[in-house]
Amino acid sequence: MAKYQFAAFILMILLVSPSSATQNSTPAYSPDTGDKAFDESLQRISKKFEKTSPAKISRFSEKLSEAFQIPQHSVEELFDIYEFTAADVLLSVSIADVSGEPLKSAAGLYFNNKKQGWKAVLKQLKIYKGSKVYEQIKKDITEMQ
Repeated sequence: MAKYQFAAFILMILLVSPSSATQNSTPAYSPDTGDKAFDESLQRISKKFEKTSPAKISRFSEKLSEAFQIPQHSVEELFDIYEFTAADVLLSVSIADVSGEPLKSAAGLYFNNKKQGWKAVLKQLKIYKGSKVYEQIKKDITEMQ
């Protein structure tokens, strides 16, 4: 009888307490651009180039450096100092390239407004959905996937 009570007790604990996988998982990446399709593209990039793979991040940094003709260390800073995801790095680089905003300024705006998402940054930079600048940024994101 004691064995059954013990087993029932253990089962109850397992059912009531959150699993360790849930406790250790990080929240899903949510860029919040205000455009569902755009967000999904950024989420795919974030997942494809997770920080858990330094080799992938290094190749991604090289690719961005070549594509946007910026020093690789500038790209790597966004990963290291700002702790951005690959999608955040790409969006920062693209916004800087297309809008003429300095890279550190674009990245800093997002870093300081992360809770409001990229939508707030785009609004501050006066980059509106449907504009040529916005469409070029979306094109850059699509091409880098």
